[in-house]
Amino acid sequence: MEKRLLLALALLLTLAGGASAQEPMLSIFKENYVAAGVPLNAKPDWDTNDASFQISVRFNAFPQFEGGKWDIFLGYSQLTVWDAFRPSNPFRSSIYAPGLYLYRAFGRDAYGVKSDLLIGAEHRSNGFASHDSRSLNFGFVAYTHRFGGCFTAQAAARFGVGSIGNDISLEMFDRYQGYLHFAFCLHSRDRRFLASVSADPLFRGDIPANLGAELALRLSRTSDWFYLVARYHYGYDENQLDSATPGVFLKHMVRFGLAVQPSLLSHKLFF
Repeated sequence: MEKRLLLALALLLTLAGGASAQEPMLSIFKENYVAAGVPLNAKPDWDTNDASFQISVRFNAFPQFEGGKWDIFLGYSQLTVWDAFRPSNPFRSSIYAPGLYLYRAFGRDAYGVKSDLLIGAEHRSNGFASHDSRSLNFGFVAYTHRFGGCFTAQAAARFGVGSIGNDISLEMFDRYQGYLHFAFCLHSRDRRFLASVSADPLFRGDIPANLGAELALRLSRTSDWFYLVARYHYGYDENQLDSATPGVFLKHMVRFGLAVQPSLLSHKLFF
């Protein structure tokens, strides 16, 4: 029942974000999606197959600053890894991420915003207590620039601290999350087709970077709502609990599903 209510809430928030051409009080922040798939580093079966979904909304509670140059808003995102194919369908892990954000666009043309700056402070945690607790507290700066009508690039830097159990630790950044984020997106001029890749370099650990990729095709030529997506993920940043426990918990997955994209590519590309 809890899972059904959560998925229903995700759908309602998605509809609230796409119902108006103007920016409503509650709207989509990062990409909202649900996707299921199989591992590439293990034999696919009922125990290793899984699903993941993300709910991400922004609350536009503050007026624009300095004549509309800056937007300030609250955001909340939740990324959940779901063992959907096991008998009890448990949620394996969730990352809860509230934050405060500043956004500014620099220049527009016929295709939308040419470049923008997203500055923020986020808390990301898995919601557990004691020795199972994992969290990140950080600020970030993300700059995004569109080259022509079909190519967008983003570079971001994070700075902060993490915790494992009750201990403050930089290991969450060094080995599992990364301080830097790079993303690139090739897209049609009308954004019906999107192909994106991302990399978060890791300074320690057994892999050089967390990697992601996505192909997205909008189902309708006229509506901006739903996309078919194929998603690829390689790394540790999906599951905070497993990433910092003994053993190898590397995720190497390909998943397929549905997504609703945010109006700004800079918000889609940042994770």
